[in-house]
Amino acid sequence: MSRSERLISLMKLREVLRARREARAVGELFGEIERATGVQEKLISLIQVNTQLHEPMAPSELRSRAWYTRQMQEQLEVLENRSAFLTTELVQARKALMYHKKREKILEERSLLARKDEVESRESRAEGQLPPHGAKQNK
Repeated sequence: MSRSERLISLMKLREVLRARREARAVGELFGEIERATGVQEKLISLIQVNTQLHEPMAPSELRSRAWYTRQMQEQLEVLENRSAFLTTELVQARKALMYHKKREKILEERSLLARKDEVESRESRAEGQLPPHGAKQNK
């Protein structure tokens, strides 16, 4: 393995590690988005259940229900903002993953070219050491 092949293989290894790290980050972000979506759905259903008035209530019960509804609305807003943020982060992580995968592919092609060049240079050196074709050898 020539020096350039070695350097290219090390660069490729670095890109593979970075791609794995980005893939892990994409998976974690996707999981976070799924969890946030699940909590949002639960909050929406709780808000709908809490806002329905089935029977007459005392003023204190009405006040506490309104307070809890406001708290749930605030939490829902926070979760929506978090989901939006995580979605943008997911898009950026996927772009970074694709970038590292692309670089890995380019380095693989470079490695193949470097290996081919090394083989050709070895063959040309070997041909240069052979006696010319048709020359008689001294015995």
